[in-house]
Amino acid sequence: MGPEIAAAFAAAGYETSIAGRTPAGRDAAARLATGFAAGSPVTPAPIDAPAFAEADLVVESIVEDLATKHGLLRRIERWCHPEAVIATNTSSLTIAGIAACLARPARFAGLHFLKPAHLTGVVEIVPGPATAPGTTEVLRDVARAMGKAPLVARRDVPGFIWNRIQFAVLRECLHMLETGVASAADIDAAVSDGLAPRWVAAGPLATADLGGLETFARICDLLFPHLANDVSAPAAITEPAAAGEPLQAWTRTAARDIPALRADALAAGRTIAERRRALQ
Repeated sequence: MGPEIAAAFAAAGYETSIAGRTPAGRDAAARLATGFAAGSPVTPAPIDAPAFAEADLVVESIVEDLATKHGLLRRIERWCHPEAVIATNTSSLTIAGIAACLARPARFAGLHFLKPAHLTGVVEIVPGPATAPGTTEVLRDVARAMGKAPLVARRDVPGFIWNRIQFAVLRECLHMLETGVASAADIDAAVSDGLAPRWVAAGPLATADLGGLETFARICDLLFPHLANDVSAPAAITEPAAAGEPLQAWTRTAARDIPALRADALAAGRTIAERRRALQ
């Protein structure tokens, strides 16, 4: 996601560099990011002291491995000036766990971009136990400057906000697929054509308000005992994964067309989100 994140910053007018281990890799990433940012320049940089010395904000976006992140963050922290904010794009590791390697964890927080980072309308800000309020405010301001709504997690929990919702829904979808409740196509259509448009206009909690909390509470009591509560990935996803097969065959044949379709959906969603926020 590095090029997409860099593009989000560059398109907002920030002077942006993307650092990488190899010249070829970082050059390719910078070209890709510049293209995503409609020509706003992103420059390649090595992972060394001069590249980080003047940076006001550093966003780490490497493999989801705690030891690897610790190694990189320890290395770059000493190169950053004292007022620089350092953030991680982790989607699953806790901020407290990552910050344990830092000498100054007060200036560190999660800044979790959702893919595709240059197009999605929100970004998660996740303070850790040691994160200073000023660090959170800096990241709020940056998110707004990029035209994204900042989603601030109040607790440093695995998955933060977005992924906890996404995987709770996915767990139930996989459960229905595995137990024969519905086909993969119909499950996807129920979300894409039913829930998703409704939730763009009013999220799940606002939808409960509109539908009547007493009614929704009653349905919670009736349905919750029957919902999936698997603690690990079910065979509905592990078996096709092991076989190299998709859940939906069309996602393989239309893989090149889906990003454009998603971009159109995200653009339309951002327009509706602006109208919704004007009502709040």
